[in-house]
Amino acid sequence: MMRLAGRRVSAACQQLPPRRVITLGKRKFHAALGASSRPLVSVSWVVADGISATTRQQPLKREEEDNQQTILACSSSNQIVNLQPNFWRQVWESIVAWWEWIQDAWVVTSRGLEIVMRFSPLVALGPCAVLSSRMGITQVADVAWEYTYAALHGLGPAFIKLAQWIATRRDFFPPHICDRFSKLHDAGFPHDWNHTHRVLIDAFGHDYDKKLQLQHVIGSGSAAQVYRGLLLSDDSHEQRPVAIKVLHPRFVNLVERDIQFLEAVANLLHSLPIPLVQMLNLPRVAKNVATILEQSSDLCIEAKNLERFIKHFGKDSAVYFPKPQEGWVSRSVLVEELVEHAQPIAEFLQDSSEGGWEARIQIAGPLLRAFLKMVFLDNFVHGDLHPGNVLIMEEANPSSGKKGSNTRRIVFLDAGIATSLSQDDQQNLLDLFRAVLLNDGATAGRLMVERAKYERCSQVEGGVEAFASGVNDIVSEFHDRRKRGLTLGAVRIGSLLGQVLDLCRIHGVEIDPSMASVVLSTLVLEGLGRSLHPDLNLIDFAIPFVLGRGKV
Repeated sequence: MMRLAGRRVSAACQQLPPRRVITLGKRKFHAALGASSRPLVSVSWVVADGISATTRQQPLKREEEDNQQTILACSSSNQIVNLQPNFWRQVWESIVAWWEWIQDAWVVTSRGLEIVMRFSPLVALGPCAVLSSRMGITQVADVAWEYTYAALHGLGPAFIKLAQWIATRRDFFPPHICDRFSKLHDAGFPHDWNHTHRVLIDAFGHDYDKKLQLQHVIGSGSAAQVYRGLLLSDDSHEQRPVAIKVLHPRFVNLVERDIQFLEAVANLLHSLPIPLVQMLNLPRVAKNVATILEQSSDLCIEAKNLERFIKHFGKDSAVYFPKPQEGWVSRSVLVEELVEHAQPIAEFLQDSSEGGWEARIQIAGPLLRAFLKMVFLDNFVHGDLHPGNVLIMEEANPSSGKKGSNTRRIVFLDAGIATSLSQDDQQNLLDLFRAVLLNDGATAGRLMVERAKYERCSQVEGGVEAFASGVNDIVSEFHDRRKRGLTLGAVRIGSLLGQVLDLCRIHGVEIDPSMASVVLSTLVLEGLGRSLHPDLNLIDFAIPFVLGRGKV
């Protein structure tokens, strides 16, 4: 059939005026030339590798990239047909790509220079602070740290979040460094009243003060400032205490700037002809981080997350979330229940007295169970669990029968950042914990490959076995520690998850970037739990949740 079609086209060509052979690269085109300036209404062409003949009402178009193909064309026009209609489009796409690369390079360079300039005074202040501290003079160190705080605030929310994370990792960083950075949990630079007033007018109108009264500032973090206030109830006409959270000036703009910088760095690195770097898929990672930062800049998202956490944990749980006030939520303002008679968990971390240790032991269990419930049962994880967002609230416990007996409840604040895993990734996480219990990492590794949306190890001989063996080695190391007891002081679950993610990267097994957010939350909470009660046995708490029957 194809030969017959080819003969028909060849016969048609023989009836036309003499043809000229046009050579373009390795391709040859036969174009018929004649005296008439009137072109054919249609162009008939045949691809010699077996594609059926087709009649098109357009210039010639290359459909295949194989240089061995030959396209036979007939035309009675004495004008040369445009044989590469995609040429100018390719030129335009190249120009756009180069322009985007130049923009990314400019963003990275300008932002990089800003970072260097802001931190450059510490090159002199740092050594002076260390030397003076050894001599018993602390004033220079205080000046250096105050400048560090100012530099971090000037650089924006992303750098403050990084410092807050450092403050939680007492197992990695010296205690005095953690203590210094912990100041950033709730002691940010406050903004003035005029900004708050303008934001409240934009959100609730000029008459907002008829129902909502602000009293004083109770905290200022990296994203917002929190006021204590009174809200007039619509039904009871009584005032109840509330917390009013107002985003800092230019916070949204600073978040957009950080996102642009992260995406520019990711795109530049991804454009390098280095397979290992391209395999990391940094633009996708940057997109995931951008989503997290964007969540923190919209207080409507935080209100929805709080409602969802309240639904998951209920009112009688050992964990408490403040309830948003209906009708008093906007992108820049959130009015919620005021948590009174509560202390920051950081105060308990610093109390090493006998009573302090008892309180820490009582707190550590519910804290760990709450996190396990978020991960394994609810699949909705609080993504900003630094000590500044965790309070301990004491309530009277009349059921105990003891006078003055109180129970402690854990209060989680700032729920704007929350993460959910896909069904496959959540199952992978469950399989990893089961593998630690049963010492069967190889099976967990093979299941991860089967569930992956994209993976390369099955395309390599012995790749799946190598990946499964790697997971088994990681799991065996943790399982062997059961002889000493899988306590928070003996194991590093965040480290286990991090090693598995590294193995996925090496073998090309795709994992959703949300898993990285869960790993980060695990690292933060693991460090917090270890500081509270390092002898807490992880297995005793994890087994019920892995089996789907855990309770807080």
